[in-house]
Amino acid sequence: MHIVFSAEEIAAAVRRTADELRAHFGEEEPVLVLALLNGALWFAADLLRELPPNFCLETLRVSSYGAGTSSSGQLRFLSPLPPVRGQRVLLLDDVLDTGLTLALLSEQLRRAGARELRTCVAVDKLERRAVPIRPDFAALRVERGFLLGYGMDWDGRYRNLPYIARMED
Repeated sequence: MHIVFSAEEIAAAVRRTADELRAHFGEEEPVLVLALLNGALWFAADLLRELPPNFCLETLRVSSYGAGTSSSGQLRFLSPLPPVRGQRVLLLDDVLDTGLTLALLSEQLRRAGARELRTCVAVDKLERRAVPIRPDFAALRVERGFLLGYGMDWDGRYRNLPYIARMED
């Protein structure tokens, strides 16, 4: 493995992203932060500590990878969507890779009546985008590689690394 972002670099990027989110959403009106589990757990915890109390956390479990290192192209819902009608929603994920997960969830949240929907990822990975989607907010960007750590895993392992590493090709 090769370290791509240190814990210190991640922390600085999270603070910068929190500043951008605060500037966009403000500090008064409620914002539903919908974090995708399990991967976004680390990012969500760090990010929410930097945000004002109008940002309220909910979680959603979906899966598209299984035991492999690439998306299956299928999205499995492991928990139901929370009610979003009329709400401002920030969809939070660990990594934007193929874009399939964020694209499908974004469409479902819009159909469910979210008044405003923005996406935010810890890492925007540009290499394998399968659908034309860009995050509204991205803490970090990387060109390529299978990433591990800071929520990103391989068959459930390595999520708890305090840095982000690239699995060697």
